[in-house]
Amino acid sequence: MLLFLKEIGVEDSHFGYIITHNPFILTENLDNLHARVNYLKSKKFSSETVASMVSRAPYLLNFNVKRLDNRLGFYQKQLSISVSHTRNIVARLPRLLCGSLEPVKENLKVLNTKYLRVRERHLFLEYLGKAQYDSTLPNYISLDRLVSLPDETFCTQVALATVEDFYLFQKTL
Repeated sequence: MLLFLKEIGVEDSHFGYIITHNPFILTENLDNLHARVNYLKSKKFSSETVASMVSRAPYLLNFNVKRLDNRLGFYQKQLSISVSHTRNIVARLPRLLCGSLEPVKENLKVLNTKYLRVRERHLFLEYLGKAQYDSTLPNYISLDRLVSLPDETFCTQVALATVEDFYLFQKTL
């Protein structure tokens, strides 16, 4: 495995970090690892970039080609950017390919949402004493529920108030 990492350009000084953070790489089949590296190179990531990505995101090579392809496609589609821009972003932040997509989806929803809508709803929840966005605490309100629900559903299910109360509150802003 160390010879494989060396072969793809990973510096010796990164071996310990990679294996410590991803001991599962030792159980991977070398043919599968080569296929994943070759896939990344086929997407025009340079050898140096692949080595850098593996060094900074040790779990990267645990994902099969289909999953890597799906992840790259997700970012390209969701951000509406070119292949080269997607490649540049992933090269700088390779952990994007390894982590959960749910927080990314949630944050993207918020970024397309009008600021005024988020502000009004947050202030209303704050006024009611219900602005609680920490998922580890009771009565957690997700960003998705804060921004994507229609006003009536937001009021009845999230704020536990009437839509009329919300509209009256908006007039005070």
